[in-house]
Amino acid sequence: MTSFHVLTRDELLDEIARTWSALNDALDQLTPAQLSGPTDANGWRVQDHLCHMGAWHNWARLRLEGRPSWEGLGITEADVNSGDTDTINAAIRAGHAAKTPPEARTFLTETHDQLAALVAGLDDAVLSQPFRALAPDEPADRVIPPASHIIYESTAEHYREHLGWLRSYAFDGGA
Repeated sequence: MTSFHVLTRDELLDEIARTWSALNDALDQLTPAQLSGPTDANGWRVQDHLCHMGAWHNWARLRLEGRPSWEGLGITEADVNSGDTDTINAAIRAGHAAKTPPEARTFLTETHDQLAALVAGLDDAVLSQPFRALAPDEPADRVIPPASHIIYESTAEHYREHLGWLRSYAFDGGA
């Protein structure tokens, strides 16, 4: 059985704020060399991770507004329709490849703030609805979690995931 994070607006905003703070605390400790130097096994730098998280913020926000997945991610409809997460993430990375670390951080912060503001304006009833009710073009054959879970995955859970990368590569130089 699939388990989803069903959170109230206040719980969701608290969790987002807590994990956002932890992510920013870690980013604030990075030197310029750490921001632009080490890469993970896929060749991703810190700014690639920041833009990736920002793109998924946009995805969640625009999906909640009923707009297409590809528009939120800043990639082509064909990339999204591939259904392949690696293809989607590679397209996101390519679309932001020219960003400097400060530009990537600004993008992440702006998209975070936009999504958090949208969430703050939603009520618990909306957040508990299946995401398909808010984004009706989601495939009918997929199990669609509640909106709060989608937002949680695109924020708090994503911050934890990428914070782990920062700790293992940016701080330790990939060691």
